[in-house]
Amino acid sequence: MEEGLKYSPLSLSFLGDAYMSLIIRRMLLEKGDMAVGKFHKASVKYVSADSQALIYDLLMEKDILSDEEKDVMHRGKNHAHPSGRGANFASYSKATGLESLIGYLYISGKTDRADELITIGADYVSGTEKQ
Repeated sequence: MEEGLKYSPLSLSFLGDAYMSLIIRRMLLEKGDMAVGKFHKASVKYVSADSQALIYDLLMEKDILSDEEKDVMHRGKNHAHPSGRGANFASYSKATGLESLIGYLYISGKTDRADELITIGADYVSGTEKQ
């Protein structure tokens, strides 16, 4: 059994949210220093439920996920609970699925793959996606 599969999808989502936020913040910092408030505002563009839902759709559309990765993301999507934080339930569900996948990859020691998917998503959200 993969290490990550022994955890619930929502636990993986909790971890994936933290890891994705860290990687996005690192990417922003590497672009140059700015005020903390600007860092926060810039990071929200990438880690909001609506943006993560777009990334979810992109990854499914590009068909670059393994069957195992798709399964983990689907399990996370199906275990989402309404958040009440401004996103609609469909976006929130997809965001939970993406975060579950990132958490699964992280806990399974596949951080290079997690970073790759986060970068693909960040490039897409920022409009600099590589074709």
